[in-house]
Amino acid sequence: MALDLEEQENLANLKSFWARYGNYIIGVITVALLVYSGMSAWKWYQRDQAADAGKLYETLINSISKNEKDKTYLAAEDLQKKYGGTSYAAMGSLVAAKVAMDSNDASKAQSYLKWTANQASDDSFRALAQLRLLGILIDQGTEASLKEADQLLKEKAVKGFEPLWIERRGDWYLVQTKIPEARIEYLKAMKAMQSDRAFPEDARGLLKVKIDAVGGM
Repeated sequence: MALDLEEQENLANLKSFWARYGNYIIGVITVALLVYSGMSAWKWYQRDQAADAGKLYETLINSISKNEKDKTYLAAEDLQKKYGGTSYAAMGSLVAAKVAMDSNDASKAQSYLKWTANQASDDSFRALAQLRLLGILIDQGTEASLKEADQLLKEKAVKGFEPLWIERRGDWYLVQTKIPEARIEYLKAMKAMQSDRAFPEDARGLLKVKIDAVGGM
């Protein structure tokens, strides 16, 4: 069918526009498709990783019920190496650290806690690992362990865990029998806890016992 003059003009303009910008438009569309495909592939990869990590974490938990410590440690280390970006890796390391401490292996426990404190993708797991690591170092009470604890306590606390961080500083003073300094930190921690109702009453109760031991409120 013959085109009228207006249609011929529109077609000519379209051809001219496409000749000038066609490659650019195709390039933009191609990039957009590649980005979309990449994001879809990454999401699929993350889901696949999480599923595999979940199975390995289940293996770890089952090994605890069978008192197979070597398998517990192996599973925790595999989670770190293969699925370090998942929450299962952090949870596995925290569990393995607990198993190690129950077996009086503080060195192994510290290695799992340090990994979690430095590598966990979730801030809550990082904070838990830091606090547990501080507890071990302070309880050891050696010059080297207290120095390491001091360095860790100088770092900024994970948001939401500040009162427990301050309490650990009080513990650090207390183990060195620096009672006035410990009391100051405990009182600061209590004030912070009272202003944040997210902390359970048990946490305040334990802190109150410490405060009473160093002179009370």
